[in-house]
Amino acid sequence: MRLITAAIIVMFSQLAFAADLTGADIETWMKNMPALEQWLSEHEDQMPDEMPDGSQGIDEMLNQGVKDLKSAGLYDDFNQKVQAAGYDNVEEWAGMTRQISLAYLALEIENEPVSVSQLEAQLQQVKDSDLPQEQKAMMTQMMSASLMMMKAVKGVSNADKEAVRPYKDDLKAQFDAE
Repeated sequence: MRLITAAIIVMFSQLAFAADLTGADIETWMKNMPALEQWLSEHEDQMPDEMPDGSQGIDEMLNQGVKDLKSAGLYDDFNQKVQAAGYDNVEEWAGMTRQISLAYLALEIENEPVSVSQLEAQLQQVKDSDLPQEQKAMMTQMMSASLMMMKAVKGVSNADKEAVRPYKDDLKAQFDAE
């Protein structure tokens, strides 16, 4: 699980000004993800025990995920796998994963009634509540991660959302299988 978490963290690394997604990008990614996920699962016990908890910024999480892959001695092996899948390197694959995942999430939350400001208000209510500290910490962490994700999907281009839309059901099945 730690390695999969690292891969998810790494997937959020990409330049902010990436090109818009194409159907070919999405199809290539979907075709290769099962084998890449299997490799990650097979090597998860080699990852460091401590993973980012999602409360820090995405950049910090990404940097830590890449460091963890490298410190575990897995980066080069995984890099070979992503190159065999048609990507230049782990970072390019991670960028594509990030872009596709965020576009998918943006489509998923389009019709959600909760806004960023509402989630921020709910988070503050939890922080100010009389809940037991352990429960409050868990809820705060989950809500902070949700808030961070909601803010991240706001930057998804309409072009990326439209590229992902025809693949939404297939992507949902793939994400649910993870």
